[in-house]
Amino acid sequence: MEGYATEEQQVEALKSWWKSNGNAVIFGTVLGLAGLVGFRYYNDSQLTGQEELSAAYDTVVTELSENGLAAKATTQTFIDANSGNAYATLTALQLAAEAVKKQDFAEAEKQLSWVAKNSNQASILPIANIRLARVQAQLQNFDAALATLDTVTLDTFASKTAEVKGDIYVQQGDLNAARSAYEAALAGIGANTQLLKLKLDDLAIAGVADDLDAAIAGELNDK
Repeated sequence: MEGYATEEQQVEALKSWWKSNGNAVIFGTVLGLAGLVGFRYYNDSQLTGQEELSAAYDTVVTELSENGLAAKATTQTFIDANSGNAYATLTALQLAAEAVKKQDFAEAEKQLSWVAKNSNQASILPIANIRLARVQAQLQNFDAALATLDTVTLDTFASKTAEVKGDIYVQQGDLNAARSAYEAALAGIGANTQLLKLKLDDLAIAGVADDLDAAIAGELNDK
């Protein structure tokens, strides 16, 4: 599906950040919980657990990358067992991406809906919801897709959100609404100017074709 490549780069950056800083996050959490008494014990045990979780995550995502949805059961087990951890969120995003590759949009919707409901990471939620909206549109759930996009309110995602709305309007055959959405996307932060102009050009061609079809139909009806 269009748009996954760019968003996947953002997700990969988040994966790298978490793997580099996960121990520091745990460190800060433990400091707050343990105080000074027995801190060394808590710190050592938590860091060990984090390293083990990181290794398990690497194993799961490697299997998923190599085997695709054939590894779904193992992947889901990991997600369920670590539902309160960022690794589960990242794994669910990857499982959704694999499902999209196989056009299993129901599975993709399931995983992305889970991320949207369970992740508390502000950097992840907009990506998950934009992807979820695309999947919902593939399932012809257009109203749900547009409602999902309305939950994405960060200015940095305004252009992408408007672009996806435009794509959905095209699927619905509402070319005027699509044009307005693409024009709004062009004005947003980080707009993919070249692609959006191509989409607007396509709309213009489609509009001319529709007008021609209508004119031909009118002439036929007059005969």
